[in-house]
Amino acid sequence: MSDSTISFSKDVASTIGLSEAVLLGILKESGRQGLNLEELQEVLTFWNEKELYEYLSNLLSKGLITEIKENSNSSIFVVKEIQVHSRKRSYMENSWQPEKELLDQIQEYGIPEEFTYSQVEDFKHLNQEREGKDKTWGIKFLRFVIKQWRQKEASDNQKKKRKPIDSNWKPTDEAREILVKSGVDDGFIEKEIPEFVLYWNEKREESDIWNSKFISHIRRQWSRFQDISEIDDTPFKIDSRWLPNEDFYDVLSLTEIPKEFADSTMAEFILYWKETGQSLNSWNSKFLQHVKFQWQKYNQDKNSKGQNLMDKRIESSWSISKPNKIEKKSLKVSEQTKLNFKKLKEKHQI
Repeated sequence: MSDSTISFSKDVASTIGLSEAVLLGILKESGRQGLNLEELQEVLTFWNEKELYEYLSNLLSKGLITEIKENSNSSIFVVKEIQVHSRKRSYMENSWQPEKELLDQIQEYGIPEEFTYSQVEDFKHLNQEREGKDKTWGIKFLRFVIKQWRQKEASDNQKKKRKPIDSNWKPTDEAREILVKSGVDDGFIEKEIPEFVLYWNEKREESDIWNSKFISHIRRQWSRFQDISEIDDTPFKIDSRWLPNEDFYDVLSLTEIPKEFADSTMAEFILYWKETGQSLNSWNSKFLQHVKFQWQKYNQDKNSKGQNLMDKRIESSWSISKPNKIEKKSLKVSEQTKLNFKKLKEKHQI
């Protein structure tokens, strides 16, 4: 102990009180010699005599110090050789489980017992490093389970609203209005709907915000659409030498439509618009719409032709050609063969 500092235990102070811990610390530093009342008053000048007596009495009553009489007028106070323990702390044990009364109380909130038990390990993991009283773990667990159950209910309700996009899906009037007010052409919006629906149908994703997704999609597409407009905004008629610019092919690459296919539709596109005599300020944008439409039509026709070809092959594989005159003379079909063939046709519903 120096003239300006006094050492004492924080744990002891939390157990027996700050003043008593300070006094005990001073007596400990004095060792087995101890200190008398006058010596204590010289050190503890911030206490009056009455306060000092009170704190000494508290330490004596707790059995932490002993009073040794020097004479009838003087005593020495010495710390006893005992260990002063800090207040016992309580930590959650690995074996902790909610009691039956607590489980019954949780069920009153409409929470299944199975869900309650599923939360025990997470609760213990969260609280094992924290101090607390044994009686408070049940209350904390109750609050924890209720909170987790409410979050699960909110998540489940959200999932119920999520569903795949319908093949006949259309944006709401509010979604269209938002896009139109932001400068997007209504015709452009309408043409983008089938592509949007097809994309998300193939992704098989579920959502409850299809209108928001559509708005974001249209804004991106419209921005790209605007980027391929010619530098000169003055409307002009298309001529036989017209070619799309590089920006057009950059945007086309995002659609996964082959460049060769787009080029193959160009002659028809130019011929049609030359005959109409119409003037536009963005033939690139118009051509992009034309290519996307032709690509969709091409794939539909391709699938249809493939199906028709398959049907014809199946039909021809089951058909019987009529014999010529020579074959008729030599061909004799037994009644049993005819009967077998009839059964075969019925079996395969031909």
